[in-house]
Amino acid sequence: MAISIDVSALLDGTDSAENKPPNPSDMSGSLAFPSRAVANMMRRWNYREGSGLGAQGQGIVLPIQAVVRVRRRPRAGLGYREKPYDNGLHVPPEPPVDEECREWEDIARAMRLETECCETILALLHDMRLQGDDRVETADALKAVAKSKKGLHGKCVPGTFKAGLPPSAARYIIEQVIMPRMVAGVREWKPSSWDPDCGDWLRPWIPLIGHLPESLYGIVESKISNRGYEVVSPWKGYLSPVQWDTFSKRDILPYLTRLVREMRITPPKQTDPSFRTVMLWAPLMRAQDVVSILEAEHFFDKWEDALRHWLQAAKPSLGEATAWCTGWKKLFTPELLADQSVLAHLDAGLDMVDPVMQDLDSLFSKL
Repeated sequence: MAISIDVSALLDGTDSAENKPPNPSDMSGSLAFPSRAVANMMRRWNYREGSGLGAQGQGIVLPIQAVVRVRRRPRAGLGYREKPYDNGLHVPPEPPVDEECREWEDIARAMRLETECCETILALLHDMRLQGDDRVETADALKAVAKSKKGLHGKCVPGTFKAGLPPSAARYIIEQVIMPRMVAGVREWKPSSWDPDCGDWLRPWIPLIGHLPESLYGIVESKISNRGYEVVSPWKGYLSPVQWDTFSKRDILPYLTRLVREMRITPPKQTDPSFRTVMLWAPLMRAQDVVSILEAEHFFDKWEDALRHWLQAAKPSLGEATAWCTGWKKLFTPELLADQSVLAHLDAGLDMVDPVMQDLDSLFSKL
């Protein structure tokens, strides 16, 4: 209930009836009006209407506004704040990323790899010459690599090394120098999470070959199938788009489908970590493929059913119910949140919370 008070009338000291403050008993639901003694005290302290409290007028001008809280907290007082809910959906905030800085780091990493590739090939060609390889192709390749190495100095453009090699020299190096070592390396290679970059049998050659040769794909697929994220994730950068699409359809998508199908949604605290696992893998996949899995396995239907049952049976507070819905939303990757159907399902959950809380408000207003 808003009340307009002429403070200047209090400060002028007059006793006219029209300037008398209203009787506190007539001000139902509000604080009692200040007495004349308070008005005189404020005047002695040089208070000016419209200025802030304090010696320098630095304090607040408007009084603190009382906020009525009726949503399952009818007795919550001034300063009350909901504590974070232990709902199993907490997502640690990501550190701020400078996009320009990250771009330069990616370029620097690519250039270091190109330099490593160039120097390794140069050393191998030198060894071949020392061991009696007097083929003209070897000598030409050695000269071409030495010349290309000079072109790397001061360059910050990935692809400089390969671009500096004649096609014939590049083809000879791949067929006669790199491939024999890769064939031997892949046969001996044992995938492990502590060596995700495939040791020295593949990664150093990527600047020149671009991706895993098709002839070695079958061996690699057999070794990384049914392996964990740490082992599989680097291969998106080592396989060609066609190879990665083939592998993901055979190995990753069935795994994610099984996780979503068997997932349990348990408000008020999510104890099943399956969804976090799905979101860990999601950036490696096309967003539409992940959305298709969620819809085919009726994830959103199960999510809404669990939410509806919890709201009706446990009657959580508005804060707890909202935190549960927003917590799930934060688990989704940005690529999935860009999908309108995903956003529509998540917003439907929040829309479901409001009517239930309005019913609770009506209940508390009658108490």
